[in-house]
Amino acid sequence: MTEAADDEALNVLLLAEDFYPKESGGAFIDWNVATYLVEHGDSVTTVTPRNGDTARKEIVNGVEIRRPFRVHSNDRHPNSIRGFLRRILFALFLVPYLFVLCWRREFDLIYSTNHLLHPSAATVGFVNRLPHISFIGFSPSIQEERSILDPLVLLERTNFRFFIGDQVLCQTPKVQDILSEAFSCNVERLDGIVDKEAIKLAIDSSSISKDCARMSADIQLIFVGRLVDIKNPTKLPDLISNLPSTYSLLIIGDGPKREAVEVAVNEKRVGDRIEIAGRLPHKETLQLIHESDILILPSEAESYGAVVFEALSLNTPVVASPVGVFPMVDHPNLNIAEIEDFADTISEISVEEADGINSDTLEEFAVDRFAESVREQMLFEYSSI
Repeated sequence: MTEAADDEALNVLLLAEDFYPKESGGAFIDWNVATYLVEHGDSVTTVTPRNGDTARKEIVNGVEIRRPFRVHSNDRHPNSIRGFLRRILFALFLVPYLFVLCWRREFDLIYSTNHLLHPSAATVGFVNRLPHISFIGFSPSIQEERSILDPLVLLERTNFRFFIGDQVLCQTPKVQDILSEAFSCNVERLDGIVDKEAIKLAIDSSSISKDCARMSADIQLIFVGRLVDIKNPTKLPDLISNLPSTYSLLIIGDGPKREAVEVAVNEKRVGDRIEIAGRLPHKETLQLIHESDILILPSEAESYGAVVFEALSLNTPVVASPVGVFPMVDHPNLNIAEIEDFADTISEISVEEADGINSDTLEEFAVDRFAESVREQMLFEYSSI
């Protein structure tokens, strides 16, 4: 373990299943934490799987990235049976690799951000007497329909019981409750997920105001997300059919339920009011959220729901189901409703012309805030040794 520096600089070993050059989801958050640490004088070594043509080792923006093993081929889904088994093998092979790395390098702590990597981090941290901080993002346990015998739930509960870090970080109240009440873990819930620069760039590049966008449809709704069961996309056509003809819907996203959504659109005869745009670049998606009147998110489960906070930062009202962190957020533009009550809730929203950025919301839920909080937790754990 290194000596504490005068400026409290840390030497951090970060374990992540998804990382740069991937730019979405957990990879986005982990990348921002890593770059934030480097910007504040810390040293970060990230160990992550090698996918596609990514380099085995590189330094990007001061972050050292090591990709020792390939997990799955480009055409193999990571959550398929074979893909999942290869991810487990990666976690197992990673342990001796990390032992060698820690023998050659001195680290102050380990930060792990994925369920499959918490055991590797806990094992190496225990042997090398390094503090271990775990981040729990999405949790299978928050999905009520999952059985306790579900393999993902069993893996997660095993992690919570035996391999969780000295300090645990999460973003959703339900995960915090599970960890603190059932497993007596030391848990901190942190806020922050929005990319401030992406929001500002999208607005600066947008040439269409909400008022102009409204000329094509009286009230434009927008849904952004993967077309999978947990997001309830097949309920969107029924929702539109229960709203006046002045409402239209733009669906941004793709996934295995796209065909089912298209069938539902035809069955409800709302093809002239629903457009399925597929997956779009992030910048264009943000612009369309800004130009729309209301964002809807009828998910059965969410961890933090970045798109909701992006919409709120863009002054676009949101109607979301009571999942994840949403019920805890007090915001005038966030409307929480059960899915069967979406139509009534949407009808009651008074659409106002509010262009530009909601600066207070953007600052409150910026990913920089999350990264700052993570570093504070790291410094606390290091100083507690």
